[in-house]
This record gives sequence, structure tokens and C-alpha cells, in this order.
Amino acid sequence: MTIYLLPADNARKPGDLNDPSQAGDEVAERDLNPPCVLVFNASDPSGAGGLGADALAMASVGAHVLPVVTGAYARDTAEIFDHFAFDEEAIAEQARSILEDVEVQLIKVGFVGTPDALSTIAETAADYPEVPVVAYMPNLSWWDENLIEPYLDAFRELVLPQTTVLVGNHSTLWRWLLPDWNGERPPTARDIAKAPASSACPTRW
Repeated sequence: MTIYLLPADNARKPGDLNDPSQAGDEVAERDLNPPCVLVFNASDPSGAGGLGADALAMASVGAHVLPVVTGAYARDTAEIFDHFAFDEEAIAEQARSILEDVEVQLIKVGFVGTPDALSTIAETAADYPEVPVVAYMPNLSWWDENLIEPYLDAFRELVLPQTTVLVGNHSTLWRWLLPDWNGERPPTARDIAKAPASSACPTRW
């Protein structure tokens, strides 16, 4: 399959980058002050996910990523072999340093590897209650079974209550939010979306 990345309809022509007079005040202001997103995620050498994918996606809509590295995947383009988590103090120091310098408009939480890292991120987000939080729960089927449950429990307890928008892998969210599902069919996206509401969580999907 071939994928072509086409410029947006409102994208400026290359020549505009060298001729500021061609840009309107609104465009110039947006370019000089793009919205900044603090992203907690792992490094992914394949570029298929992690911080690389976050940076590409957010740049495509005009946002500037402030990446906080929470660990690193060992993977190729087909599968994940392992994940090496950063110490929570290293995560906290990265976040603290940039937050003292730059105003952020959004916090995004990807896969961070350990309950301790989730605790650190939750504490950071709590210090900025006015900043919305987008949380992403990826497919964890590649991970050690003994590590998945503690991670999901910590996410539910620490991060989910502060989450504004939750997105993620269907099977992981099903297992996590509807563990006692006994319907004749798999839960739909709507069924999963109702789960946070039933637990008094304000999260939107």
C-alpha cells in the first residue's frame, strides 16, 4: 500500500515562508505562537507510534510538541519486542524543566511503562488543573501479563479521573473498562464509552 501525504488546503506555498509580507496577521501570529502540547510517551524507533508519531500528528494541525521521554521501545515495523521504562524522577525533571519555561495548552499521556511513572504524571497534571488531558491506551497484548493489570489499575486510579478525552485500542479498553462483560457480542464503542460515566468519571470519548 502506498500512502501519499498531501498538503492541507490552507497550507501556504513554499515561497510564503521566505516572504512574510504574504502572510496575514492571523497566520503570522499562529506561526509564531503555536499551541504547545506536553506529551508523555516512549521513543519508538520504527516511527509507527510513540513520540515520533505524536510529533508528526500534532505538527500536521499546527501544534508544537514538548516531548517528555518516558522510555523506549525495542521493536521493528511489525512488532514490539520489549520496552525499557525511564525512572520516574527523570520523567518528572523533564516535565518540570519545560513547564517552568513554556505555557502548555494540552497534556497528552501515551504509554509510560510503569505505575510509578503514571503517578508522577498524575501529580504533574494536578498542578495544572486548567489544562485538558488527553489519555491514550494502546494495545498492550505484546506486554508481560503480570505488568498489564497493575498498569491499568494505576491508570484508572490516578490518570483517568483527570482525563478530559480518552482514546485507545478497542480490545484493551474492553478488557480494562468492561472486565465483566458477558454479552453475546463484543461491546461496541458506545458500550465502552459509557463505562467511565458509570464509574462517575467525567472523561469524554
